[in-house]
Amino acid sequence: MQAIIQKANGAPEKAFEFKEVPKPAPGANEVLIKVDYSGLNFADVMARNGTYRDAPKMPFIPGYDVSGTVEAVGDVVRNFAPGDDVFAFTHFGGYAQYVVSPEMGVMKIPENVDKAASTALATQYSTAYYCEIG
Repeated sequence: MQAIIQKANGAPEKAFEFKEVPKPAPGANEVLIKVDYSGLNFADVMARNGTYRDAPKMPFIPGYDVSGTVEAVGDVVRNFAPGDDVFAFTHFGGYAQYVVSPEMGVMKIPENVDKAASTALATQYSTAYYCEIG
């Protein structure tokens, strides 16, 4: 599968490259998602600039959240099935054709929400919501 790899810090044209990487397989409590949309978050920008201390060691696949379609589920996953449209927290790994996420970080997309727009529900909306009530 294709993924965007962060190989350096700095400007996007220096920091990223497209690369063929193995397709992940879901663990027992994970959901494999075929990615349609990846979010772009402040954490991604900070990681690219080398200022996000929780960023994985390079090289890594950036991307904190995605929306897409469930392709497979782990043995103990009960709330999702192949074909479900979902959005998910990925905590990196989202800039790829496929990503796995723990079941607890995956939500079905409400019927009245556009799949592209749902990508913003995970990190961006949650950040704004909790900043407002905090």
